[in-house]
Amino acid sequence: MEIMKIPDGLGEAGKDFWTKVLGEYDLQEAHDLERLIMACKCLDDVIVIERRMRVDGRFTQNRYGGITEHPGGKSSRDTRALFMKIIRELNLDIAVPESRPPRKY
Repeated sequence: MEIMKIPDGLGEAGKDFWTKVLGEYDLQEAHDLERLIMACKCLDDVIVIERRMRVDGRFTQNRYGGITEHPGGKSSRDTRALFMKIIRELNLDIAVPESRPPRKY
């Protein structure tokens, strides 16, 4: 299978993910490829956010002198959640076993 050209504007993590996914899965539909691009951008965004948080610290001082979570913390969580949703929509996580056993009646 020939791997499609890596889209412009992706960082290293996004490029690596693009190559790995298309090397393992046969995504041909335009909407699936757009979702994959979004997932790659999510990975790139998380890396940028977390680098900034490493520089600034996980917690920052607000204008009142109190300690608060870095604004990047919420952005990182939201971006990771979006990445996981996209992965589920693409059915790339089908090999992951159920996290809890079915209920017994």
